[in-house]
Amino acid sequence: MEIEGVVEHPGRFQEFKGSAVQDILKESVDVEISEGSETPESISRLLSPFLSNLSELTESLILTSAASVNPNILETLNVSCIISCAPELPYTPVDDDVIFHRINIVDSGSSRILPYFDEAADLIHKISTSGKKTLVYCVAGVSRSATICIAYLMKHHRLPLLEAYNFVKLRRQRIKPNCGFFKQLIEYEKQLFGSNTVHMVYNEFVQMEIPDVYDSDYRMIVNYSKKRCSSRRH
Repeated sequence: MEIEGVVEHPGRFQEFKGSAVQDILKESVDVEISEGSETPESISRLLSPFLSNLSELTESLILTSAASVNPNILETLNVSCIISCAPELPYTPVDDDVIFHRINIVDSGSSRILPYFDEAADLIHKISTSGKKTLVYCVAGVSRSATICIAYLMKHHRLPLLEAYNFVKLRRQRIKPNCGFFKQLIEYEKQLFGSNTVHMVYNEFVQMEIPDVYDSDYRMIVNYSKKRCSSRRH
């Protein structure tokens, strides 16, 4: 099935599996809490696995994956705005007073995510200045949602791209915006500041351009591979 504004791609089956997991997690938490154990301690224990997947970037901004998005989590965190960067997942059930903003973007290097930066960043900022919280998520909380959070920090906290990336990376080690998204973050940084702190470089190992902040990771892989080959020859 084709969603308006979304290009079909081979990874959609895996992403739809993620939506099934989300539904199962939501139902399991709802059932367990409703079966007579509504003490603060028991609720905290039940929600603990989901809360551990949440990355609090600022007092008003939370980054996570779809697996940790359910009504109980939202209520516990007092979230007033949700930004979903995963159009392949179903709408998250929310109260009438919670804003639900959907970004129709697939996690592909060819997807244009830059046009969404300003609107999303301004919404997060608006919620923040009102003293409320925004939760941003995609399927894994690694690429699309992380990219949106980085763009927000660049625009409204005036952090250069390198600092914004390191800021989010420090709080959620697993983030890795795809190279196409990073290229657009570099373009956005140029628009905001007139210069760049991150650059695209050609990497021979993957035979493509990658952001220079990823280059050291691939160099480690190459060096490790060379050492293994050398040890086998001896």
